[in-house]
Amino acid sequence: MNGIRKQWLFYPDYIIKTTDGNIWIIETKGGMQAGHTKNIDRQVENKFNAFKEYAKKYNLHWGFVCDIDEELYMNNTIYTEDMSGDNWIPLDDVLK
Repeated sequence: MNGIRKQWLFYPDYIIKTTDGNIWIIETKGGMQAGHTKNIDRQVENKFNAFKEYAKKYNLHWGFVCDIDEELYMNNTIYTEDMSGDNWIPLDDVLK
């Protein structure tokens, strides 16, 4: 819910099964190109935090996936618009 008590719904983009048998719920967002954000979703941080709480409650594998200059990265720890921090991990290192 937001500050005016309006509930917002969103539906993740992908449900995938990895080769090790884990099920992941994935939301995709804009990412960065040439050091500038491509994200157009003003509610991205709220969605990230709601998704994080939901996944924790139900013990789910999840993540937000964005690209940096067309290379995919995932985050499921702390949302930051700047993707240069340690919380954005190359997708290939997470999903095997």
